[in-house]
Amino acid sequence: MCMIVDASKLGDFLADPIKMDSEPIHKWLERGMGILVYSTGGQYGVELNKAPKLKDKLADYARSGRARVIRAERFEADELALTARSDRRSNDAHVLALARESGARVLYTGDDALMADFKDKKFIDGPRGKIYSSAANRGLLTRDVCAKS
Repeated sequence: MCMIVDASKLGDFLADPIKMDSEPIHKWLERGMGILVYSTGGQYGVELNKAPKLKDKLADYARSGRARVIRAERFEADELALTARSDRRSNDAHVLALARESGARVLYTGDDALMADFKDKKFIDGPRGKIYSSAANRGLLTRDVCAKS
C-alpha cells in the first residue's frame, strides 16, 4: 500500500521525536509493509521546497526504499485538469493527481476539504481513497504493495 502525507502533516510526520499519531506509520514503513509517495514537482514540490529539511528527510526515506518519488511529468496534466474543475472542495488538486498517478490510496491529512475530495469516487477510485488522520486509523496500514508501480 502506498501513502501520501499531505504537506500540512509533513512536519508532524517527520518530527523528532516521532509524534504519537505518526508512530504507526513509521513502524509500518520500517517493517517494509508500505511506501510513501511524494513529488518534488508540481504544487507538492512547491510546498516541499518551503521546508528544505523535510525535503531532505523524505529523500532519506527514498534512498532507504521507504519512499518513492513520482516525477511531476507523470501527473502534471492531470493536476492542471483537476485544478480547473469547479466540483473540488479542496485546493489540493496536486494531491489528488499524485494519488491517481501513483496508485496511493491512503492519505495522511487533517484537511477536511481534502478528506472529502480524496474519498470522493469521482476523484479517487479503483480502489477508493482512505484517510489516515490519527493513530486510531492504524488499521489502514495493512497491505504491502501499491496499486500501481
